[in-house]
Amino acid sequence: MTGASPKPTCPKCETAMVLRRRRSDGAEFWGCPRYPACHGTRELAVVETTAPEHEMLEVLDLEMPTRPSIAGGSARAEFERRRTRDRAVIRKQRPLILAVGAAFAVGGLVLAAFGPVPSGPLGPSYRMLWLLVPLAAVSATLGALFLPNTTLAWRTGALGEERTAELLRPLEAQGFRVMHDRLMPRSRANIDHIVVGPPGVFIVETKNYGGKLRVRRGEVWVAGRRKTEIVAQAKREAAAVAGVISPVSVTPLLCVHRADLGWFKMEADGVRIVAPKEMVRVLGKAPLLLTPDDVTRLADQIDKSLVPAPGRGSVGASWSPQDANDR
Repeated sequence: MTGASPKPTCPKCETAMVLRRRRSDGAEFWGCPRYPACHGTRELAVVETTAPEHEMLEVLDLEMPTRPSIAGGSARAEFERRRTRDRAVIRKQRPLILAVGAAFAVGGLVLAAFGPVPSGPLGPSYRMLWLLVPLAAVSATLGALFLPNTTLAWRTGALGEERTAELLRPLEAQGFRVMHDRLMPRSRANIDHIVVGPPGVFIVETKNYGGKLRVRRGEVWVAGRRKTEIVAQAKREAAAVAGVISPVSVTPLLCVHRADLGWFKMEADGVRIVAPKEMVRVLGKAPLLLTPDDVTRLADQIDKSLVPAPGRGSVGASWSPQDANDR
């Protein structure tokens, strides 16, 4: 080691770092050997080394265990694509929208002032009904000038996935490996979160709904709307991951933000439905089934088999994983 430069220390925990190679582009970088407990990295150009060739080959065999993927990345990319498209359409149609809205508003006011009314003592009060026409015209015009709900739903979904990722991050210090936004094999659908840890392997499908969520006769209802398809969705994602790591089983979880889930344990067709904080308790307190070596092996296998979904800045950023109404 004479003449060799010392290895850099991790910027987070000050442990001597090792060389790793990213699977995504083959680039080398310095990584913390305590990963996944510590995520410290340094670019290779920051500190150079002149270690002997055989020693360099030994460390170059190491790879970053998890390819980078951003929670909610594909949903946010789809929102941004749709927002750009919708704004262009609104900008082009704005003069026509304003003209039609103004015409109906003025027409409603004219009818309220001079329009025909039934004979009789209640006749004059009917003029008030004509005022509904300009009110409806103003409401419709404003609605046409803003982004549609089908577009805003993608942003809502992305926010939910980002919040779930924040809640899952502390589990990495407990020996868990967490991956986000992975494509399902032979499908355009994505898996929001994959969690591999001592209690086993889980997928977490995130939903961001308002209103009461109830399970009635095996069917899921949210704010009076039937949403049972989200259970089938979670089961498909669990089956996709299980196909990669067979015969190890995968447990599906539905994490629902904002919705009122009540006080009791909720489950539909074998899928546990949890609030965000309850999700962390379920994962953290489940019986231990896997050793640290099992966690590493299974997480690496999943990471290698399921690629990150296209996100912001990706060539495929226009890909849409599912109908926006399911976000």
